[in-house]
Amino acid sequence: MKTNFIKGIFVGLLIPVAGFWFYCKLVLKSEVDVAYKELLAGNLLTQVIAIAVLSNILPLFVYNKRGETEKLRGVVAASILYAFVISVLFFFDI
Repeated sequence: MKTNFIKGIFVGLLIPVAGFWFYCKLVLKSEVDVAYKELLAGNLLTQVIAIAVLSNILPLFVYNKRGETEKLRGVVAASILYAFVISVLFFFDI
């Protein structure tokens, strides 16, 4: 059971990274490092990270439909961790 929770955290941490990568490639049409610097300079990084975390909704629906509650809890825990990181970045302008 504990391994399913860890798998959920792993998925919950990686899906937003993939979402950010796709956003940089498809919307901004630039490399990730260049887009990161531009978003950081324009104070848009926290908003884009928050949108990338919304991509966690897909595994949430899948795990809920399958009844895999431990993986679902892992994805929720990863999303809460991202929410904390976004709050720190937003309020302290890091």
